[in-house]
Amino acid sequence: MKQLLRFTGSAVMVVMLSLGIMPLARAHQPGAHVHGLATLEVAIDGAAVQISLDSPLDNLLGFERAPRNEKDRQAVKAMALKLHQAATLFVFTPAAQCRLESARLESAVLAPGLLAPAADSVKSSDTAKADSADVHAELAATWHFQCAVPQALQGVEVRLFQQFSGLKRIDAAVVGPKGQSSAKLSPKSTRLKW
Repeated sequence: MKQLLRFTGSAVMVVMLSLGIMPLARAHQPGAHVHGLATLEVAIDGAAVQISLDSPLDNLLGFERAPRNEKDRQAVKAMALKLHQAATLFVFTPAAQCRLESARLESAVLAPGLLAPAADSVKSSDTAKADSADVHAELAATWHFQCAVPQALQGVEVRLFQQFSGLKRIDAAVVGPKGQSSAKLSPKSTRLKW
């Protein structure tokens, strides 16, 4: 008889890191920055699903530096708005009834005020965090979902390619109650199944 182990969200992350499924500090590893390529990690723990994306800013924004003018700031805000609308980026098995609980965006060269949801952005400063003249900047995004019927969850359609034309390939990893798997996603192959 197969015994299923249930992990807490943090335990799933520890397992993913120890198995090398989730890259630790990918943005700081030499050679890890490849335009057109991003990584996506999905961790499933009962009704909770966490999705993490690491991508060069160029894939999502068309440049990878702090905004220099109002046009750049508007481009960053537009990118952040798309990333906060997770229901358009990740379409789960409908019967699972998954809903977004939270989203977090971070970048070393973009001010938190520019990455905040529209309602929060007025409260935060949108000045640059760092001088990024020669930086290959990344964006890290994390979304937390809750699924009302987790046993119906069989996969997710990843629609990042439709929103961000700079993305050419996503290396994806999944850890959940059915084990672990990986896939290479492209504009023509966007479905993760488990």
